[in-house]
Amino acid sequence: MNAQHEISAHWMKHARHLCCIAALAMLSACGSEPEPPPPATPAAAPVQAAQPQPAAEAPADPTEKMARAVGNGKPGAAVDIKYEFAARPEPGKPVELEVVLIPSAGVDSMTAKFSGMDGITLAGDLTVDYASVTAKEPYKHSVSVLADRAGVFYVTVSVDTAISGATLGRTFAIPFVSGTPQVTQQKASVPATDSTGQPVEPMKAEETAR
Repeated sequence: MNAQHEISAHWMKHARHLCCIAALAMLSACGSEPEPPPPATPAAAPVQAAQPQPAAEAPADPTEKMARAVGNGKPGAAVDIKYEFAARPEPGKPVELEVVLIPSAGVDSMTAKFSGMDGITLAGDLTVDYASVTAKEPYKHSVSVLADRAGVFYVTVSVDTAISGATLGRTFAIPFVSGTPQVTQQKASVPATDSTGQPVEPMKAEETAR
């Protein structure tokens, strides 16, 4: 009888112990807060491709709008010549002529001589020497041009270039118009026609015997 009583007491004690554990577990589950989710990893910023740098603009050509002198037709000119008048040439009024000489590669030095023609007068330094030049660099020179009448004229520029001890000569022409040249137009003769509109051919004179 005592043995049964001890077994029952043991099981009741064990049951109370399990009930306490269960109650504690429930209280722990109800009182605890859910753990916050881990913070989201920020997306990596897209890598921007390097923008190409704009190419540096080439310096403006100061001779871009100038006219080009006419060469003498020989190939291989060692210098290029451009020109511009300060104003429109008029008879009896001097006008400044600006000339730009542009040597090619290999030119060591150059000499330019200016001359006119019948009807125009040049003033200023008509011979200019460049003891040392750089290829493609513009070398400016100015002379005064005076036309004594209206017409078409030209200024001659003779250039001697030194290349590796050798001298190469070229001649250029700078044409211009002074005033308003008179243009003579011949009136074309209109052939005679008959009543039908056909041209009348003149008959040769014939002698008749009497």
